[in-house]
Amino acid sequence: MNRIKKFHCYLDKSNLELLSKFKIYNLKVIDDYLSFYCDKFTLDQLSTIIEVEYEEVLVIKIKRFFRKYLISILGICLIILALVNQSKSIVGVRFTNSDTYNEEILNYLDKYYKKIGPFSYLNSDLTIINTDLRKTFYQYEWIGIRKNGAYLYIDIKEIKNISYENDPREGSYYAKIDGIIKRYHVEKGIILIQEEQYIAKGEKLISGEIPYQNGEIKNIRAKGYVIAEVLQYKEFYIPKENLSIIKTGKIVRGTELYVFGIRFGKSKNKFQEFEKEEKITFNLFNIIQKKEVDYYETKYVKDIYYEADAIEYAKSMVLKEFKLNKVNPFEKIIFNELVKIELDGNNYYVKLIVKTYENIAEFIPDEIRQ
Repeated sequence: MNRIKKFHCYLDKSNLELLSKFKIYNLKVIDDYLSFYCDKFTLDQLSTIIEVEYEEVLVIKIKRFFRKYLISILGICLIILALVNQSKSIVGVRFTNSDTYNEEILNYLDKYYKKIGPFSYLNSDLTIINTDLRKTFYQYEWIGIRKNGAYLYIDIKEIKNISYENDPREGSYYAKIDGIIKRYHVEKGIILIQEEQYIAKGEKLISGEIPYQNGEIKNIRAKGYVIAEVLQYKEFYIPKENLSIIKTGKIVRGTELYVFGIRFGKSKNKFQEFEKEEKITFNLFNIIQKKEVDYYETKYVKDIYYEADAIEYAKSMVLKEFKLNKVNPFEKIIFNELVKIELDGNNYYVKLIVKTYENIAEFIPDEIRQ
């Protein structure tokens, strides 16, 4: 090993004759000094006789390299640090569709930020955050966040219900379901009902036709609400058995390198059935990506539901639907009770009776009603 190491040495010119006894090479005379190269063994022999100035050749090359490329190396390091920081930091949140903007969602996400100086970082995995969002904002058909660069994007798919609440066209309010009137409020239009009156589906409640003394009729866009007591039967067919996928608790963790979306090397995963969660720890322009991955073993499990489970599920569906459609603070569920439950093949047939106070007024433009 000592003979492999090479050294650049310097001696006074007066020692030229001494050097002739040792194995050296590339001897040069520079002013009053002798410059030459030797191995570690020769250097040790010389050092026992005379003091030698020396420097290891490898160290010299490293110093030359850094002197020549220092600025470039620093620049590359800064770029890499910036890219790593960009892949993890959050500089802003954007809604994919500006029409779905919801400040409540932005405020809710604050608990998932960790701020360090001018930068913000997520303190939890995207999978966990998305699961939480879908449980909390269940009124959407779909809600999820994804990270692209330094921005979080919120994707929302709303449940599309035909609504005329903000329709500027002329029209009136009609009953969308049978009920007994409990209260009403009219901002524009003529009220055609009174409290405790029974109303059938389709009857006009608030008219947008305003009569004048000269017999003329002016059509406007009526506005208001009508709260009625509504009694309905709700029917559900709920499977007795349900096949679901669960995690067994076994997990394999690893690091994977992707270049242009292609994984390099073998995966550590040995599971036949699994769920994969991944977190990008390094991203170079989406060309080279380093990911921390978790493979969770899964298996199919057959769940058997009993009558109590079916009843509870049916009642929860009534509550969920009511909350989803609620638009007025006076709306509420009076009771939600079981009428009948029976086994129908592989399903439970559940029949509930539900009494609610709800807004039964539905605005319909005149051009659609005609």
